[in-house]
Amino acid sequence: MNQEKIIQEAVEYLRQHINQHGTRGYIDQEPYKGDWFKLFKVAYINNYLDGSSTPCLASDSFRSILVDRWFDGDRDDEKTELLEMLINKWTEWKYAWDNYTTYIE
Repeated sequence: MNQEKIIQEAVEYLRQHINQHGTRGYIDQEPYKGDWFKLFKVAYINNYLDGSSTPCLASDSFRSILVDRWFDGDRDDEKTELLEMLINKWTEWKYAWDNYTTYIE
């Protein structure tokens, strides 16, 4: 899975979370949280979070990409809150994976 596919899936997941028909549940609920983590895992393993990756999927860059693709000029509080929840997770997961060997001993 390349960066573009991750971005496309992320936008679709975000749309589904906001969808009035409730296609996806709460972002911290399984299996939805696991779906997000799978995208993160692919990005991390393939070094897409590295600054040299184009496009870079590190937290700030990923946020900007998702704002451009998902907000589509419609910046409302519900979308902003959901996006920040996702980016917080993305940042925490990266920190954990970058530092896990430091803390397991």
